[in-house]
Amino acid sequence: MLSIEDDYERRYNEETGDLLYQRVLAVLLVGIILIPFFSVLDYVVVREHFGLFFFYRITCSGSLLALLLVYYSRYGKDSAFALVTVAYIIAAFTIAMMCVKMGGYSSFYYVGLIMVLVTIVILPLNAPQAFLSGLMLYLIYALPIILLNNPSPDSLKVFFSNSFFFAFFIVITTLQAYEETKMRKRECRLKTEMDGLAERLSYYAHNLEAEVEKRLIELEESELRYRELYENIIDIVILVDRNSKILMANPRFYDTIGIPSEQKLDFSFMKLVKGPDTLLVERMFDRLPTEQTVKDFQFRVENRQGKIFEVECNAKCIYKEGELVGFQMVIRDITVRKKLENDLLESYKKVQSARNATILGLAKLAEYRDADTGAHLERIREYSRVIAQDLAKRAKFAEYITQDYIDDIYNSSILHDIGKVGIPDSILLKPSRLTKDEFEVVKRHSSLGGDALRAVETKIEGQSFLSLGKEIAYYHHEKWDGTGYPKGLKGEQIPLSARIVALADVYDALTSKRVYKEAFSHEKALEIILEDRGKHFDPEIVDAFMDHEADFRSIREEMFRDHAANQQKQATTPS
Repeated sequence: MLSIEDDYERRYNEETGDLLYQRVLAVLLVGIILIPFFSVLDYVVVREHFGLFFFYRITCSGSLLALLLVYYSRYGKDSAFALVTVAYIIAAFTIAMMCVKMGGYSSFYYVGLIMVLVTIVILPLNAPQAFLSGLMLYLIYALPIILLNNPSPDSLKVFFSNSFFFAFFIVITTLQAYEETKMRKRECRLKTEMDGLAERLSYYAHNLEAEVEKRLIELEESELRYRELYENIIDIVILVDRNSKILMANPRFYDTIGIPSEQKLDFSFMKLVKGPDTLLVERMFDRLPTEQTVKDFQFRVENRQGKIFEVECNAKCIYKEGELVGFQMVIRDITVRKKLENDLLESYKKVQSARNATILGLAKLAEYRDADTGAHLERIREYSRVIAQDLAKRAKFAEYITQDYIDDIYNSSILHDIGKVGIPDSILLKPSRLTKDEFEVVKRHSSLGGDALRAVETKIEGQSFLSLGKEIAYYHHEKWDGTGYPKGLKGEQIPLSARIVALADVYDALTSKRVYKEAFSHEKALEIILEDRGKHFDPEIVDAFMDHEADFRSIREEMFRDHAANQQKQATTPS
């Protein structure tokens, strides 16, 4: 029989291998679908290279398709890591060749390599594997450029900037891999320990049930045999009268409560119940005469030394000559089991926290390219939650906006501008107002972001917060009167989530400073939003906003203070 540690190692390796095999499929499918799809970007931005780049992309997609065939072969599961490594090399080399063709050092297509890099977080890699994978992608990007292009001073600065961002994302990816590996190991260890404990408990329970059955049969022949079982059972067994006064108890009761076995039992069982659970136990006694038995009832007891036990109770009525005289209670100590359950729940919460932090990190792919946004993402999700919570109280939305919906819009609203990673730096970072043509390019970020989230969503089973994220990314620039983009949707054709985020995004844009404008006051923003009620914005969402405009002001002022304090701290901290 394997030891717990050996069983843990075997189980962890098997789970990691299975998870890697599953997620390699997601990476391959994303590459096969998205790499050719970005030909649209080539056509718009670098039309002179469209034919060559289209050949590169189709060749890359075809190569990934060949790897997909290997994946589904009998060699696929054992070669999952090798397959995904080859896939990353092919995808990275394809994008690197495009960068070389576009001038190398100053090519903004390096963003494509960062998008390839961030998909590493999908895979269950450990920190060294994630770091080496990121380093491999960077070398595939940098070496062809260094070898095949002649730099100018300005292009070297751009190349250094690109490399700096690349290093940042490698560090983030490595840290995420480290945290996720630690969480998966902890979760696996807890499950292994719980399975081992459950097996032992099952063994004891099985033996106990067999022993009880045997003793009950022998009870007809000898009261002594029953007494032996009663005194040696591992659970507490007590008899109480209808007023919960203890009439009889087995030795296990005396040991647990911490009183001498010769002491007379002249007190109520309720004195042992932990204060907050008293009402629950009283209700159990009230139910017993009607229900006859109560099973698996959980509460807490406190012994004479102040030690608290989590217990599980099975109780039944006792009759004498047809009259109810009391209750028999079999009480089992489940303190260890409850601790393991709580540890597992805490582990799950930490995994969820790590996932949400990763989502925020991915969303900042777009925001980090614009130094003026401050805590834009954090403000957007707080604003969106305030509006959603208000709408949930209104009859029209009460059944639709659940707590899960509020949690999902809080998490997914920060993905609204993820498509900006596909917008060229020359336009996104332009220090002045955009031309009409440049604005048309910027408008494409909503479709790029929605398409990317839709591609990821198709790889997730069941309903996901990405469903709202996809809606928001696609439609948060639509307007209530139908004059928005990208589809020109009107009224309630626009998903509710996108209508909520649209107002939150505009309020934040109005009250934030940009290179081409100063920040408007809170009052001026209110005036502009009210003017656009029924034009740009859903009237009911404007009403919800006006009911909580003071909350918006508080959130904005608090986060701007925190942001300014952080900037001041960074400015005064020695590098």
